[in-house]
Amino acid sequence: MVESMKEIFEVQSCIRRFPWLIQMVKSRLFHELCDQHIKEQRRYFCCDCMIPPFCNVCFKKNDHKDHLIIQAFRCSNQTGVRKDFISNYMDISGIHMFSVNRSWIVFINQRCESDVHCFRNNVSHRCKVCGWAFETASSAFCSVECKFRSVLGSQLDDMMESSDDVDEPVVKRKENSEDVSGPIMKRKHRRKGTPYRSPFY
Repeated sequence: MVESMKEIFEVQSCIRRFPWLIQMVKSRLFHELCDQHIKEQRRYFCCDCMIPPFCNVCFKKNDHKDHLIIQAFRCSNQTGVRKDFISNYMDISGIHMFSVNRSWIVFINQRCESDVHCFRNNVSHRCKVCGWAFETASSAFCSVECKFRSVLGSQLDDMMESSDDVDEPVVKRKENSEDVSGPIMKRKHRRKGTPYRSPFY
């Protein structure tokens, strides 16, 4: 129980320090086609701006100087990030890793949402959360999301629900943040000036 409380405290502290971790897990737009550049995939995420993932063209056009940028990788139809990068911001022990272009990556989201791999029989090692099958016993979780969910449980859903919708367009998000106390009635015609009573004859 003490160890469990320690894990919860460590994960909560990590998320408070780096709130973009929740936004990264929450987003489902990685590797979707960009709305602005239809041939480009959304491969980048800005940890400072926490806007929807964007493509390489958007990255070059917009000013993200000195911002912390994540480059996402695609493997087995899933999105992952470099182990060397993500390990600087959270404890990734127990998360299964894959090798992509000679780099080790960890997956962001749980695998068994759409992967038939989790339905394999005669597998002795599985993700503790979603049941995705492992080939070795060295891993306990298939992704960052499953490790968070193992420690936080339903708190993870509450955190994702209470955070800003990272996949919502920035313009729409700004509109929603405006004062909604009530509509402001505008005059159809400007008042010409101070009215004067016409003289009597």
